[in-house]
Amino acid sequence: MFSFTEKDLDAVALLKPVTANNNKINVDAAIAAAHKARSEHMFNMIDGLFTAVAKLYTTYTAKQTAIAQLNAMSNRELSDLGVSRSNIKNAVMGEVAFKTPISARVKKLFSELKSSFEGWQRRRVGYALLMAMDTRQLNDIGLTRSGILAAMNSEGGLANDNQFAANNNGGRKVS
Repeated sequence: MFSFTEKDLDAVALLKPVTANNNKINVDAAIAAAHKARSEHMFNMIDGLFTAVAKLYTTYTAKQTAIAQLNAMSNRELSDLGVSRSNIKNAVMGEVAFKTPISARVKKLFSELKSSFEGWQRRRVGYALLMAMDTRQLNDIGLTRSGILAAMNSEGGLANDNQFAANNNGGRKVS
C-alpha cells in the first residue's frame, strides 16, 4: 500500500491535467474512405464475374469448334485418334464414356434374363412336384400343403430344418 504525504499531493495537484483523447477524428474523411473501399470491392466483384463469364464463353466456343472439326473427320481418321463418332462429345468435354461397348452390355442383359428364366423354370417344376405329393409325403419332409409356396419362395424356416423352432412364441420366453 502506498502512502502519500501532503507535500506529494500538492505536487500532483499542480501538474497539468491530461486529456484522455486529444486526437480529432475527421468523420467526413472516414466516410469517404469507406465509400471508396466499398466501390473498389464492388468493382472487383463485377470485374471477376465478367471475367468468369468471358472465360466460360471462350471455353464453350473452343469446345464447340473442336466438336465441329471432329465431326467433319472420317470414321477412319477418328479411329486413328482413338475416338468413335458416338463419343466425340464425351472426348471433347472430358466426360467419361461407357467403358464397356454396347454389345457387351447387351450380352450381359440377355445372360441375366436367361438365368432369371431358368431359375423361374426350376421353381415352377419344384412347385409342381411338391403339389403332386400326398399329405403323408409332405409331412415326411416337414411341409404342409399351405406351406409349399412359402418354401418355394424361401420365406422363413420350416419346422424340421433345425434353423428355426416350429413355434418360437414370437420371441417370448417361457417362465
